[in-house]
Amino acid sequence: MSKLKSLFSSIWPALVIFIFCLLAIKPLFIFGFFPIHDDEQVARIFEMNTVVFQGQFPPRWVPDLGFGYGYPLFNFYPPFVYYLGVAVHLLGFSYINTTKVIIGIGFFLSGFFMYLWTKNRFGILAGLFSALLYIYVPYHSVDIYVRGALSEFFSFVWIPAVFWSLDRLAKEQSKKNIFVTSVLLCLVVLTHSLVMLQFSIFLLLYMLYLLYEHRNNFKRLSISFLIVGIVGFGLTSYFAIPSVLEKQYTLVDTILTKQLANYAIHFVCPNQFWNSPWGYGGSIAGCVDGLSFQVGKLHLILAGVAVCSVLAGWFFKKRQSGVIVLIIGMFCFSLVIQTEYSKFIWDKISPLWYIQFPWRFLLFSAVFSSFLGGYLLSIVEKFYAKSAIICFILLSLGTVYFIRNDFRPQTYLALTDDHYLKGNDITWRVSGLSYEYVPKEVATKISNMGTTVLAISKKDIPRNPFTVVSGHMELSLLGNTAIEKNLTTRVTMPGVLQVNSYAFPGWKVLVDGKEQTYNDANSLHLIQIPLSTGQHRIRVIFTNTPIRTKSNLLSLFFLTILVGILFLPKRVFLNKA
Repeated sequence: MSKLKSLFSSIWPALVIFIFCLLAIKPLFIFGFFPIHDDEQVARIFEMNTVVFQGQFPPRWVPDLGFGYGYPLFNFYPPFVYYLGVAVHLLGFSYINTTKVIIGIGFFLSGFFMYLWTKNRFGILAGLFSALLYIYVPYHSVDIYVRGALSEFFSFVWIPAVFWSLDRLAKEQSKKNIFVTSVLLCLVVLTHSLVMLQFSIFLLLYMLYLLYEHRNNFKRLSISFLIVGIVGFGLTSYFAIPSVLEKQYTLVDTILTKQLANYAIHFVCPNQFWNSPWGYGGSIAGCVDGLSFQVGKLHLILAGVAVCSVLAGWFFKKRQSGVIVLIIGMFCFSLVIQTEYSKFIWDKISPLWYIQFPWRFLLFSAVFSSFLGGYLLSIVEKFYAKSAIICFILLSLGTVYFIRNDFRPQTYLALTDDHYLKGNDITWRVSGLSYEYVPKEVATKISNMGTTVLAISKKDIPRNPFTVVSGHMELSLLGNTAIEKNLTTRVTMPGVLQVNSYAFPGWKVLVDGKEQTYNDANSLHLIQIPLSTGQHRIRVIFTNTPIRTKSNLLSLFFLTILVGILFLPKRVFLNKA
C-alpha cells in the first residue's frame, strides 16, 4: 500500500496536467484534419518515414518534395519532430493521426516541463498553475491550429525543460544532470534551430544568473555549463554545420529574408499584445493582421502584478527574488523585440533576419509570463495558505475563460491519408508551399505578389526517375530510392539521359563503375548524363560532402563523450553546490 501511495504521489501532477490539456487537444479527436498555413506536416512525416526505411541515415534528401525532383529538406530543416513522427507511425497510427499524436504529446510535455521548472522554484501549486497558463497561452493555439508550425510548436516543450535542467545542474553537478541538460540543449536545435537562435540570449542570461546565485560554487558550475554547452551543441553537428555552410547553394536567403518574410513588415503593434482579434489569416504590415498576437489577457495582468510587486519591494527596501527580477526583464525584452522600437537591433544583427517574424518571440513571452503567474500564486500560498487553493481555482477558470473560443481550428476537413499521399498532392500542392531549399540555379520567376517562385508547371512533374532527353535508349530500372538510382541501358544512338533529381553537392554518377562528370546546365538544374553507344550500367548516388562527413564524425565524437560521462566516477563531480 505504501508503494502505491508513493507511486500516486509522484504521478498525480502529471495526471492533473493531462486533464488540463483536454480542452486544448479536444479538436484532435474529431475525424480528419483541419486547415493550417503550413499544410505540409503530414507530407514531411511521410517523407521522413520513407527515407528512414530506405536506410538513409542521417536523413537529408527527400524524394517527392521539390515538385517531384527531391531536395535536401532535412539537411536544413530541423528533423526531430519528424523522427518522432516515424516512431509514432510505427505504432500503427495513420499519418494524419500521427500528426495529431505529436500535437497531443507537445501540449502535455510543454505543461509538464513548465510544472517541473516552476515547482522547483516555488512549489507544487505554483507549478500546476504555471503549467495551465503555459498550455493555454494564445500563441500555443496560433502555432498549431492556425499556422500549423509543428516544429516551433514542439519547441514549447524544451525551453522550460532546459531552464528546469539548468536549475538542477546548478544545485548538483552530477553526471546525470550534465547528461540530461546536454540532451535537452541538443533537442532545442534539432527541433527548431531558429528558436535556438532566439533562445540563446535568454539561455546565456539565465546561466549568468545561476552562476551569481551559486557563486560559492562558481568554478565547478562554470565548468559544468561549459561541458553541457559544448556537448549539447556538438551532438547537433551532423545537422547544424551543413545547414549553415551549405545554405549558400539554395534559394533560402532570397526567399526567407528578402521577400514576404522580411522582418521589417512583421513587427507587432503594442496594442496587439492585449487585444488582437482572433483570426486564421496571415501576418501583414501594419496593426491589423489576420492572426492574433495576444500574449494573453490574464498572462499580461499577472506579469504586470509581478512587476508592481517587485517595484513595491524596492520602494519598501525589501529583498527581491533575483530570478523574478531576471524573468521580468526577459519578459519585457521579449515584448520590445517584437515591436518596431527594436528595429535598430534587427537592422544591425543579420542572423536575426532568418527568424523572419519578430512575433515569434511570443513563445518566450509565453514562457516568462506563465512562470511569473506561478510565482504570484506562491506568494499567496506563503501568506494566505488557506486561500491559495481558492485563488488557484479562480485563476484557472479565468485562464480557460479568456481562451474558450481560441483553441480550435477554423473548420474540420474529412480527410484521410489518401488525400496527401495519392495523386500529385505532395509533388505539386505541398511542394508549392515550401521550396526554399532547392538549388539556387533552378529557374525562377516573379509571382503576381512580387515573390520568387519556381518556373515549374504541373506538366513538368516527373513520372519516372529517368528521362531520355536525346538519342535512343532502352532503359531497365533496377532500383530507385531517394539517394540511389540504378538502371541498365542499351544505347543505340548516342544521347543524353536525365536523372529527375536536382543537381546538388553530393550527387555522383557512376557509368559502368566509373565516376563520370554530369551536366546540370539546364533550366531546372537536373542531372544529365551523356552516353555513348552500347550497354551501360548507371548508378546515381547522393553522398556526403566533406562538410557532411566531418559533421557526422563530430556528432559521433560528442555522442561518445555524452555516453562516456555516464561512466565517469562520481568523485569527478561535486555532489552539492
